[in-house]
Amino acid sequence: MKSTLSKSLIILVISFIIVIFIAGFTDLSSTVRALKRVSIGWLTIGGFLMICDWFLETITVKIFAISYKTKISMTYLFKSTLIGNFFSAITPFSTGGQPAQIAFMNKRGVEYGEATALYVSRFIVYQLVATGMGIFGVYAAYDILQKNITRFAWFAFAGFALNGAVLMFLLIFSINRNLAIWLVKTLIKPLAFLRLIKHQQAVVEKTIAQTELFNKYMLRSMGNPFLLLFSIFTTLCQMTARVSITYFVARSVGVNCSYFETVLFQLVLFLVISLMPTPGAMGVSESGYVLFFKFLFGPETVATLLLWRFLTYYVNIIIGGLTTAHEMRNMSKFYVK
Repeated sequence: MKSTLSKSLIILVISFIIVIFIAGFTDLSSTVRALKRVSIGWLTIGGFLMICDWFLETITVKIFAISYKTKISMTYLFKSTLIGNFFSAITPFSTGGQPAQIAFMNKRGVEYGEATALYVSRFIVYQLVATGMGIFGVYAAYDILQKNITRFAWFAFAGFALNGAVLMFLLIFSINRNLAIWLVKTLIKPLAFLRLIKHQQAVVEKTIAQTELFNKYMLRSMGNPFLLLFSIFTTLCQMTARVSITYFVARSVGVNCSYFETVLFQLVLFLVISLMPTPGAMGVSESGYVLFFKFLFGPETVATLLLWRFLTYYVNIIIGGLTTAHEMRNMSKFYVK
């Protein structure tokens, strides 16, 4: 845990340095003046939307948990959401979130296959909604963005292609039992060859059993239209809350901007930064934000960037890190085997 916290601190410092570096190429005095006049009221709404983001994600996972008859409380699922956000923020392509959630949930007595199905189901719905909203954002804001951002179309297409490919792979893997089992065996063979695992046959049998359990629950998810529609609705609400934060951050420093345009730009930005392998899309999120929003926010762009990044990234690392540390200290009390 100490190494994870050290990594988090390093990422926070690097991200802050990147923001300062970007600020150095802008009117720094405008940024300072904007931050001095921050409206706590508008900023509080942004913070409230961040909490809504966490809560709505928790509800989406709970929907699948109820369907699977998984005995896990809303309180713990909310805690798991914070843990997932923390590990997503500090790992490349945000890949660490779901594995960490699955590992912690297994310590609560939930089978790996069942826990994996829970979070993969939620992730598929999230990818579906995020990609769909991103496409809508590109379509609705294309004329404005194309005039103000060169090579915008290439970035938008690449972001759509990556998200679409991830979604298709997960869907096929989730419902195709034979493909899932083949992939498991293929991945285990080189690990056994390198002697990273012992008792290859036992590991294969156990992993296949969990994979079959995973497929069983995923097929249940895919075959329940009401469940899918409800989870899509809660995820739509979550994404709307998340992309709305930028607007309220801008209003907090006195920028009089269009809510609709701000949300559209943020949707496209999410689609683009999904391409980036750095933890939390660090570096690209900051520069992409300035590139996209300087047209709307003018000299206050960097000030809004600092506040937006604090609410949507730094808070996830701080709160999620503390939650992870608390869970690691207490999980032995809940370990069920």
